[in-house]
Amino acid sequence: MRTLMMIASFAMIGSGIFCVANGSAAFLSVAFVIGAVFVLLGAIELLISRRADFDVSEKGVGIAKDGALMLIVGLVILTGQVTDDMSAQVMFALWLTVEGVLAFKAEWFDIMETDWEHRIGIAISTLMLIAGVYIFFNNSAFRLSSTLLTGICMIVLGLRRFWQSLDIEYSKPSFVTGNEEKLREAQEDEKRALAKAKEGIREQKSAQRRIAKIKEDMAAEQDVMMSAAITRQEREAERELEE
Repeated sequence: MRTLMMIASFAMIGSGIFCVANGSAAFLSVAFVIGAVFVLLGAIELLISRRADFDVSEKGVGIAKDGALMLIVGLVILTGQVTDDMSAQVMFALWLTVEGVLAFKAEWFDIMETDWEHRIGIAISTLMLIAGVYIFFNNSAFRLSSTLLTGICMIVLGLRRFWQSLDIEYSKPSFVTGNEEKLREAQEDEKRALAKAKEGIREQKSAQRRIAKIKEDMAAEQDVMMSAAITRQEREAERELEE
């Protein structure tokens, strides 16, 4: 899921770069590319929100909302509901500003954390806010083309999605984890059987040593009995000679 999210974010960044490179073109000429990328990324985010290892009350719900919104916007663009540059400009400005505020709020709660990860998250959220607010006042400032602003918006959103993908934990499919558990159980059974076999070999060797010792004792006892019998016979023979 993490890899899928990264690929989708790269696709959005790439389409944003394409829009920036064709900034002089009308929005309608690049609408199909933008809509297709939005639909693709929205579907991927919805899939990730259901399959990835997220807390249901936090990131999973947030990604599901973003995915649903992106899917709807993509369908709106693909069906030709956004045709003029001004409508596209206002739509992306509003979207970028709202998402920037929410992202900045989420990152600001962890402002006491001074590690580089939170700093990058705050930087991306701040960039989203600045870009969104500027697009609202573009006609009063530098009057950049709507396609160029749309490309910048998609690049910033792609960076945000890429940053979100780093929070996705890799989880193996259930059939893989099930097979791995079976493998571990089989290996443990093998170890137990091997330990029992070694214990049986030790008991067998111990029994063989006891048997050998008993045989030695029996042989020694027979030798003693034979020696005693011979001695007794010799004494009886000596008494008979004396008589």
